[in-house]
Amino acid sequence: MVRAQCPTSLRKFGFCGILALIYAARLPMPTSVSKLKMLLEDVKKILYMKKGKWNKASPKHTGAISITDTLCLLHHYKSCDFKVLRTKADEKALTLRKWVKCVEANTCYIVHLKTHAFFVEVLAVKSKWRIYDQGGVHTRKDFHLMEKVGGYGGQQIRAIVQVTYTNQKEPSTRPA
Repeated sequence: MVRAQCPTSLRKFGFCGILALIYAARLPMPTSVSKLKMLLEDVKKILYMKKGKWNKASPKHTGAISITDTLCLLHHYKSCDFKVLRTKADEKALTLRKWVKCVEANTCYIVHLKTHAFFVEVLAVKSKWRIYDQGGVHTRKDFHLMEKVGGYGGQQIRAIVQVTYTNQKEPSTRPA
């Protein structure tokens, strides 16, 4: 089942890390700018961020979070189990192109690159993966687009968090 996609009206906002968290923690997808702002305010409270954080950065870097912030938010929402598979400190950082070839079937991940973060869902066949970000859902067929100049196919992975769900229910696909 394909998860709910980021609405077109929110794609200009740079909240890719929080969007990956929405998919991983099975939070309701914000459907408007006001609902996104409410979610960002909640995130700021959870992470003890200053009130003015992200206000000047709007919209390009609105909601930009680090891997540490991601782990803190996953711990807060308690809707899934998670395990850090790779961090920036690990040697021999893989590129997305190489990593996606060695993923396991029936797994989910949050992947942080230098300038982007996204949610990856691998289906029963490991070559059937989906990347969810503000641009929509990307599959193996779209990988040539990610390889172009400015794409993130060749970027080195900063961190990988494997997400597992204790209850095997299908994720919520209803918008908020």
